[in-house]
Formats: sequence, C-alpha cells, structure tokens
Amino acid sequence: MRRIEFLQEFLGALGAVEIEWHKKTTELISGKVIYDRDTPEQTQEFIWHKSESEVPSQEVIDLIKLIRKKKLLSIDQLVVTRSELRESYNIEYGLKTNEQEFSNVLESLEMIEVSMVDDGKETDAYFIHE
Repeated sequence: MRRIEFLQEFLGALGAVEIEWHKKTTELISGKVIYDRDTPEQTQEFIWHKSESEVPSQEVIDLIKLIRKKKLLSIDQLVVTRSELRESYNIEYGLKTNEQEFSNVLESLEMIEVSMVDDGKETDAYFIHE
C-alpha cells in the first residue's frame, strides 16, 4: 500500500521511530506514532483521510524519503533552502528537475496534513514547511 509507504517516510521524517497501524479502510488510515520505544508516553495517535488513489505522486514520496534520509527537518521545518533541496534531490535521483518542476513537488508535499488525534478528536496536524 502506497499510503503506508508515504506515511512511514512522512511521519519518520517528523520523528517517528515506529508506527503502530490501527485501522486501514478504503477512505482512511490511522495508527499511533511512537517517538521513543523506551518512553511509552512519547506517542501520538493520527488519522489520514486519504484513499490509495489520493496518495501523493512518486516524486513527492521520493522527496520525503530524501528529507528523512538526510535529516533535513528541525521539528517540521526544512533546514535547507529550496534551492539546496532541489540540488540534493536532483543528485540523489539523477534528475535535472528545473525550479518550477521542483516547486510543484515541494508545494505538493507542503500541502499535506495528517491529523493528530487526542482523546478521539482530531486536534492538530503533522505538516512540513519551509
């Protein structure tokens, strides 16, 4: 499932060391983010109201994989410029993505929100920004 692949990378880039999957239906996927295996209270429930057909493009998945691999976030904010990120993306994947093409990919990533759930209610969201 591409939703799981995306969420593992997205939530992993935001600090998840493990994800417990709770519910997977055609319209949503939910679970619990674990930040520290040795500290059980360091968790956060989440829900993402997306079907498999709504999963971001492979380019967006590749970008979040790069961000996670190179640890390019401080909490939820990118620690490199858009230009530096595009250069790293092009090198990593052997591409020649121009500024506009890359901006489209990055902006698609920045539009994604995964809802946090506290006491059964959606209260906040995971997201990435510049």
